[in-house]
This record gives sequence, structure tokens and C-alpha cells, in this order.
Amino acid sequence: MTQIDFYTRDGVFVKAWPNWTGVVPATGDVVVLHWGDNNEEDQYYIVCLRMIDGTRHDYIKIYIRKF
Repeated sequence: MTQIDFYTRDGVFVKAWPNWTGVVPATGDVVVLHWGDNNEEDQYYIVCLRMIDGTRHDYIKIYIRKF
């Protein structure tokens, strides 16, 4: 499983997807991040950059901006 962390382009942490088993978002993709006890709030973001570290293959940083 993969840990995906989302950051603004300024490097501010936004959200994490722990134990992710789905498709890893790529540059240009739109991701929907959800908040709330029942995921009732959502916000759309565009992936600006995807960073994969060769020493931590199960950890990916995604840099995003609002859609």
C-alpha cells in the first residue's frame, strides 16, 4: 500500500491518503479531497507535480492547486 500526501505548491500540507491502493494521481489529473465525518465536504484540485522518492517507493508527495 502507498501513503499519498497532498501539499499546496508552497509546501503546506493539505491531506493524506494512507494505505492507498488505487491509481496514483499524475500531473494534470483532478483529485477530489473530502472532509467531514461522512465526507460531506469536497474540494477539487489539479495535480501540479508528483514526487516519488526512490528510497521510499511506498510514499508519494503530490503538489496541488485549487481547480
